[in-house]
Amino acid sequence: MAGNAVAGHAALAMAPASGRQQRLAIAICVVSLVLFFAAVPFVREPLPRAPAFIPVYQSALFLIDLITAALLLGQFLRLRAAGLLVLAMGYLFDALIIVPHTLGFPGALAPDGLLGGKPQTTAWLYVFWHAGFPLFVIFYALLGRHRPGLTLGGGMVWIVPLAMTAVGALVAALTLLATSGHDLLPVVMQGNDYSLLVSKGISPSVWLLTLIAVLLLWRRDMLAADLWMMLVMWTWLFDIALSAVLGSSRYDLGFYAGRLFGLLSAGFLLVVMLIEMAGMQAETVRYLLRTGGRPKDPPAA
Repeated sequence: MAGNAVAGHAALAMAPASGRQQRLAIAICVVSLVLFFAAVPFVREPLPRAPAFIPVYQSALFLIDLITAALLLGQFLRLRAAGLLVLAMGYLFDALIIVPHTLGFPGALAPDGLLGGKPQTTAWLYVFWHAGFPLFVIFYALLGRHRPGLTLGGGMVWIVPLAMTAVGALVAALTLLATSGHDLLPVVMQGNDYSLLVSKGISPSVWLLTLIAVLLLWRRDMLAADLWMMLVMWTWLFDIALSAVLGSSRYDLGFYAGRLFGLLSAGFLLVVMLIEMAGMQAETVRYLLRTGGRPKDPPAA
């Protein structure tokens, strides 16, 4: 029995979404939608410049994403479910690309950033960041929809370091493109104004990519992981909409409000995983107390 509890502890991400979880997710969706519409009329209202906000905010994002990636990898190593590896790599990508974006952001750590970048560097890193993560989620959704239960063999010990290396190389390549390859990219920044991201259709395309991820995650028999990832992408929609579609300038209300939605989005899966893992741990402890600390698996039939 205790052994079964431990196995369940590892299988949280693969459990079906319960009615309680679905009702909670709907409530969070409604509240976040109300907050979004409350912010929309003031989205271009200039607010005080606070360059220190970026390193503080993105340091929190980095830690949240890195811990979430580690927990998902831990579950992948137990269950060998390919979808968990894809999600873990998505969160790792998110964590890693935050680093050059923070280092290069003008005024955050140095007047012109620390990467030797140019005016378009951080804007394009933002695009790569906010388009890349939904692509991982889309791959996860398609993998689960078309090949349910796909698992990887126990002998594939090389797949995790290989996947992590590939993600690191991807982030390095995108950073190189946004810095050394700066002049190859379209102009999207004019001073602190990035309305060209909208007029050129770049940020609306990123928003649409996120919406596609939300729609692909929806299914009648969704897993708990699908439900919470759908909620992650739902709030990610508001992040992009306020920061880069409706908002058009650094340090306006949309700039700050969108990033608060981004922080909310980043924390959803981590908080849920920690709460549910704590619940499973408490269940195991209660079982051990009932059995006097002598756990026994039921005899084989």
